[in-house]
Amino acid sequence: MKKYPVFLKKEALASWSPHLLALVGALLYLIQAWHYAHTTIPGLDEGSYLFKGYLYLRGVYEPFEPYGPLTNKAPFAFLIPGFAQYLFGAGLQTGRAFAIFLGLLAILGTWITVRRWTGKWFAAASVWVFALSSTVIKIHAITASEVIIASLLAWMCVFVLAAERPRWQIVFGSALASLAVMTRQNMIVVMPFLVLYIFWQHGWRKGIASLLTSAAVFLAVHIYYWPNILTIWAPWLPESLTPFLDPFRLPQDATPVWNPSNDFWNRVIAFFQGIRYHFIPVTGSIFALGVLPFQRDWKNSPVLKASLFLALLYFVLFVMHGWAAVASQYESYSCVYCFTPYLTFFDPLGIILSAIAVSSLWKGKSPRTLQAGTIFLLLIVATGIGLSSFDHVGATVLDLPVPRMRDGQFLPGATSLVDLISNKFGLELPIIKRYIASTLGLIAGLAALLASLIPFKRMQKDQNRPAFSFVVLNMFLAASLLLSPLLNMGGGRADCEGDILLANEKLGAHLASVIPSDSLVYWDGGLSFTPMIYVPQARIFPPQINDGYTYRIGGDADTLYRFSHWNAKLNEEWIRSADIFIIESKRYAGWKEFLNPQEFEEYQRPPAAPSCEDGAGLRIFHRLP
Repeated sequence: MKKYPVFLKKEALASWSPHLLALVGALLYLIQAWHYAHTTIPGLDEGSYLFKGYLYLRGVYEPFEPYGPLTNKAPFAFLIPGFAQYLFGAGLQTGRAFAIFLGLLAILGTWITVRRWTGKWFAAASVWVFALSSTVIKIHAITASEVIIASLLAWMCVFVLAAERPRWQIVFGSALASLAVMTRQNMIVVMPFLVLYIFWQHGWRKGIASLLTSAAVFLAVHIYYWPNILTIWAPWLPESLTPFLDPFRLPQDATPVWNPSNDFWNRVIAFFQGIRYHFIPVTGSIFALGVLPFQRDWKNSPVLKASLFLALLYFVLFVMHGWAAVASQYESYSCVYCFTPYLTFFDPLGIILSAIAVSSLWKGKSPRTLQAGTIFLLLIVATGIGLSSFDHVGATVLDLPVPRMRDGQFLPGATSLVDLISNKFGLELPIIKRYIASTLGLIAGLAALLASLIPFKRMQKDQNRPAFSFVVLNMFLAASLLLSPLLNMGGGRADCEGDILLANEKLGAHLASVIPSDSLVYWDGGLSFTPMIYVPQARIFPPQINDGYTYRIGGDADTLYRFSHWNAKLNEEWIRSADIFIIESKRYAGWKEFLNPQEFEEYQRPPAAPSCEDGAGLRIFHRLP
């Protein structure tokens, strides 16, 4: 008999194969993240987190300091990237390398928790959910709070989500939950949900330990930054009921300069785009929420307690962020398409919940009306996903030959699909694309539904066969894994062909060499303040870090400045007092007359631009004595 090495025997293969599969998935994630880190254009938020965080860590400013940088998020959103730069050096490269590290931590934490509840193979699959989500990886690869929160929530689950956990892990996981809130205030519901789960699953002693720990971290941060930290909570509460918070609210006598309108269809498309890029966490969680209430002994089952905690927390966060981004007027004028990155915050919760639901609830029974509702909801999701992809409907589909028709009768010859619809209904091309894309999405959903009948029919004689909705869900999840490149189409596209990290490092070195220490710099160098990270010795006008988002028309100048905003009066004062002017090339035409050779001299132009967009190069001028 032929002998095989020990590691190739059936038992050994079953043991290490899922770990190898998970490792390959993590490596694929790392390769993609590294690629996006080198090709993604720095945005306003990234420059804000990096520069403000470094200023805070160096003690130049304090979070929430009047007349300082705008601390519009909880302080650790800035302090954590700042700490990384304080240890390893300021710059975009440090920030993005740290973000990738946190992304890998989020994957590891998710893998540990899924493995605990469902086994090795589901744990490996959870890694591949990340590895095949190029849009999510692109978000993870930049310095932003999304990847910080994802990592914190994943490791919170590692420490508390189990049938039994030692008290020190309960305490540590509760501290992470509170730290998540102190990183983004929109995570506020995490703390009470976690404490209630710990009371329910782990008993009152550990519940009290969790309550005291999370409250202590939360209160300690608030006491340290009191009272100005109230500026992050004041916008959440009705003004009529909280007049005592008015000193921490920006007065309404000034008009934002940035106020684009988003119609109904833009909001709908943004909503389903978010679902498309986070398909597995969303659809898996929908299924779990549909079957959980109908499980037997769910009050005493650790699996169902964990599932219910994850489901409620996931959907409360989903609704909160969906409302803030897509439905309400709170920041929605500028952040409708933030719904996709918002979902990245709590992807680990949805992935863990989906794995538990698929592995543990397959025998779950629920009313047929609920099953039908779940299937109908999945078809709506499929249609919406198609709609969100309308801009990818190209000539291949639009020029598809179809029979010519008039008055319900076929005519000789053929015409293109787009001409048929345009002539029949008089619709414009963008609307036609929406209808076609929605129809294709519905057809894909119906195809998955029909394909689910095959395995379901084969299990007909099995008395313990799962509900049909469960089979449909698995078909949707399997199809989404196979079609991940299609689902992420557009969202995972690289911004640039060149190396953005290398370009910014060169640009930063040049700025540091030409700008004298303690110079007062006026910034009109583009949306992102990232290049100034490399010149921390310079002085700035802090409201400019957030560019036009903090610019107001009218209003009292001193009040606006105290709230880290600015207006025309402040702008004029800053122009008169600045020593150095950094101007984006495509904006130079508006400055040419002011930056005349009699009063200003231009430094040598930088060897690289911060972005690959046309006109993104910087020009640097200093005022002559």
